Formats: sequence, C-alpha cells, structure tokens
Amino acid sequence: MTLQGTMLSQIEGWAKSHPGEAALHDRNPDGTWATTTWAEYWASVRRVGKGLISLGLQPAECVAIVGANRRDWVICQHGINAAQGIPAPLYTTLLPDQMAYIIGNAESKIVICDDKTQLDKYLSIAGGDSPIEHIVTMDDLGSSDPRVITLAALMDKGDSLDDARLDARLDAVQMDDVALLVYTSGTTGLPKGAMLSHRGIRASSSAVGQVFPSLLATKTRYVSYLPLCHAAEQGLTNFGGLLVEAETYFCRDLTQIKDHLVEVHPTFFLAVPRVWEKFEAALRGKLAGTTGIKAKLASWARKTELEAFKQENATGQQVSSFSRTLANKLVISKIKNALGLDQLQVAISGAAPISVSTLEFFASIGLPINEGYGMTETSAIASVQPPGRLKLGTIGKPLPCVEVMIADDGEILLKGDNMVKGYHRLPERTAELYNEEGWMYTGDLGAIDEDGYILITGRKKDLIITAGGKNVAPSEMEGYLQSIPGVGQAVVIGDRKPYLSALIVLDPEALPELEVASQISDLTDVATAARNPDVKRFIEEEMEHACNSKVARFQTIKKIRILPTVFSVDGGELTPTLKVKRNVVNEKYASEIASFYAEGQPAAQSARP
Repeated sequence: MTLQGTMLSQIEGWAKSHPGEAALHDRNPDGTWATTTWAEYWASVRRVGKGLISLGLQPAECVAIVGANRRDWVICQHGINAAQGIPAPLYTTLLPDQMAYIIGNAESKIVICDDKTQLDKYLSIAGGDSPIEHIVTMDDLGSSDPRVITLAALMDKGDSLDDARLDARLDAVQMDDVALLVYTSGTTGLPKGAMLSHRGIRASSSAVGQVFPSLLATKTRYVSYLPLCHAAEQGLTNFGGLLVEAETYFCRDLTQIKDHLVEVHPTFFLAVPRVWEKFEAALRGKLAGTTGIKAKLASWARKTELEAFKQENATGQQVSSFSRTLANKLVISKIKNALGLDQLQVAISGAAPISVSTLEFFASIGLPINEGYGMTETSAIASVQPPGRLKLGTIGKPLPCVEVMIADDGEILLKGDNMVKGYHRLPERTAELYNEEGWMYTGDLGAIDEDGYILITGRKKDLIITAGGKNVAPSEMEGYLQSIPGVGQAVVIGDRKPYLSALIVLDPEALPELEVASQISDLTDVATAARNPDVKRFIEEEMEHACNSKVARFQTIKKIRILPTVFSVDGGELTPTLKVKRNVVNEKYASEIASFYAEGQPAAQSARP
C-alpha cells in the first residue's frame, strides 16, 4: 500500500511495527475478553476486503452496516474501505422503512448486520425497489435465505482471491475519496449522508493529536460504546484511535458502560453530556448519603480540588499544595478509582452543550472535562478546550486545521480540510451547506471572546420568538434548570407565547440528592416524585435563584410541569446519542404544553424585583 494518511495505512503500519500488540478487545459470552492483535486486525480487514470484491463490490459503491459496537463492526468498516468501497452505517434503532430510505439513498447492494433483529429488518425490505443483493451477518444466525452469507464464509470466500486484486484497490485510494458516509439523525427531515473524506478524517485526527500530545506519547486505552454510526464515536474509535495506536475495548450496551470503565481504566474517555450528567447524579446521590466527618471531609476535599483547578486554569501553573495532595489521597483518588477513571489523561464532552455546574462538579473530583464541539459535517470535531487552560462555558478554541468566523446574524461559520465534501446524492442540500466563499454554515449561534475561545449561545432552529418579539435561546435556561438537585433534563417552551415555561424530567439516580436538598422523604421513583406538590414547590423555589435571577426578565421561566416519566431513545424523545428531540417532545407532550397557556391559568410572577 503506497498511500499514507488513511485509516487503512495506519492499521497496516501498526501491524508491521507492533504486530503482536493488542488492538481490539471484544466480550466473549462468558464475560472474558477476546483480544485481537494489530497483525490479526490487518489480516482480517484484508480478508473482508477480498471477500467483498468476490461478492462483486465495485469501487465507490456503498455498503450498509448495522450493529452494536464490536470487533467485527470495525473490521467490516475497514474491509469495505480496503475494497475501495464506502461504509454507510445505520442506527440499530431505525425502523425498516427508515433503513430502506438510507439503503436506497446509498444504493447499497451489500448490507451487513450483527443479529437476528437487524437481519429481519433487512429481509423485510429486500426485494421490490430495494438494491439489496447480499446480506452479511457477523454471526451465524441460521438463515437459509440464499442472499445471506456469514462473515466467516465471506472471509473464506476472500481467501481464494489473489492478494494483487486487493492491493490494486488499496493503491488506487486517493485522499479526497469518500471514506465514510455518516447519516444525520433526521430530526429535521430525511437523513442526509455526509461524505467524510480520507483527507478530512486525517486532518481532524492529526489536529486532535496536536492539541493533546500526551496521547501520542503514552499507551492509550479507550472504551467504544456510543453508536459507531455516529461521527463522535468514529472520531475516537477510528479517526483518533488509529492515529495514537489506541487499545480499544468494545461495550455493546451503553447501560453497561460503568462496569466496563471499572474493568478497563481507560486513559481517554468521551461522553455526551447526558452520560456525564448520569454519572454526576449517581455520585451526588452517594455523597448526599454520607454524614458526619465523612461528609465534611468530602466537601472540603472537593472544594480544595476545585479551587486548585480554577487557579491552574487562570495562571497556567500547576498547583501542588499540601492541602490538595491530602485531599487527593483521602477522597479524590478513591472517587476516581471507584469510577474506573483514575488513569484518565483526557476526558471529553461533546455532541451537545454541557452545563457549567456539571463541569465544575467533575473538576472538583479531579476530572477536568475538555468540552469539544463538532458536527458530522466537520468530521466529528472542530474545536476543543486546550488542556490546562479550560474556560468553562465555552467550547474551546478551533482545531489547528479549522478557521472560524461569526456571520452578521451571529451564526458560527467554519472552514478547513476536515469539512465534508457534501451530502451523498443530494446536490441541492450540499449547495445549502456552504456559502460562496466556502464557509460552512453550522446552524449554531455564538461569539468569539478576546482569547479566541468560542461561545455557543444557541441553535438558529431552536430559537424561541416570544409573543413580545423577543428572541430566546432556550439552551441557557435549560442548563440552569438542570443544575437544580433532582433535575435530569429540561425543555423550555414559549415560541409565539407570552412567557416561557418548561417541562422538567427528573433523574432516577438523582432522587437521593433531591431528598436531601429538599428534605422530602420517600421519593421512591420518578412518578412518585413528580406527583408530590412539595417537590414542585422546591424546584420552583430553586428555579428562582438557579435560573431566573441570572437572566433577563423576558427569559425567566414562569411555569413548570414535572413529567412522571423519563425521556428515552425507545420513547422517541432522545436520539441514540441522548440528545433531546425537541420536535418529538413538543408533539408528544402537546397537552401538557397547552395547559401552560390555557385561559384562566395566568403565569406565575417571577420573584425578581
């Protein structure tokens, strides 16, 4: 292989320089780990690539993949690239009709899946106008359908193909070729297949390596658990992970991530805000349950660590005081070890805004989080907080490969090698993505401060315009509301209405903290707490100083409704990466929202003067 800079060349390079070192770890049915070395990784990628060529895959054709995070998923992805094809990942939560649309847009003649649920979806849509000709299953699912072939059989099929056929495909790869199609979640219309190039992926991963040089200098361990069809997980597992020779452990079920962390002790960890918030809620609940000297010691240790963190970020100088060392020995190190994050070098939050209160909580336990910002269209990442100089409330500075400017209407515009080529077979949507000077529209509103840090003030499409004509970005108030003990999520309502209201979702893991803070007992579950008028009164009181006292009068929240259930992916309110789907929430809870503005139900007056 002659072309350098692709993910394939990186796998091949590690296979040659460190053939016997561990690359991938996948769970066996008995709970042990199955380890794949770099040499085995590259050999498997080549076998899949040859198998796909044998099935008839042509250069630039797309292959759909769906399944949980696992070794075979990434081997298939890179095998597709090795055959000069384009992987087109799908979310496991897609309905058959949704899968059919994406497979049709990608024109995938070959599709890959991991289990019977996904196989049944494929079989239900294959036929008619569907392009599907071959279905590859990662495991033997016992199908007798002639279109189905197991991955093992595919690889055996590839073994009979001359290596020169694959080498010719590898040598033909160009940096500007499409390496990956990542489909948007489709929350604002039909999904769009963003075309990520080898050049864009290389630019993104190399820039991250420049910002975090420690990842290049030490052995990196990573847990892959967010959907691999999402750009953020691709950015860590494949883009950056392959650059730094990361040892990747796969977690097939997001609900098991805590157990995996304790076992793996990663050195690098990415989580979306909702995952960090769940960790925070569980920890606050445990801390709230301590009493006496233990509670005072924990409070002192966290305060000491947070003050040291703030001083370090302000001065750029490391703080090594006796009190900080003692706090770490007695409390902080034990908390981090219990989480499995005691060896963490870099912690990242991305995919959605995270509240300052959550960032300060983790800083107080010795886990500073580098908030990053990116989109599918930026090959996963565009900016990040530089290590040691975190400015909370911002999304950091642009990556070395990225330029940023603020348009006249406040929209953040980006330019750089990591921007996507456009949307697959959607030229009119591609044309809407860039302006005439080549700047990419992000849809986010923001500003750049005097130190070059970027602030996001909201999404253009999420802006609320009140009946009084005021423009309101709901994310600011939602962040404040989510800092109230017990609150897991908040959705601010009020477009074309006389005042703002909010739907409140309690976090089951935060109920112990809510009980302590409110002095209300027997909050056994979310539904019970939601029905308790004292809980509503407590949250309304907290809302006044946590939110309403910090914003302009037209931004204050006048009414709240505590929902008796939680938001979930299955319920439709959350994307697979746990971001709130506002359109679904507005539709699903239309009656609750309508009650905020029903006649005879005047808005409560803010306690502010």
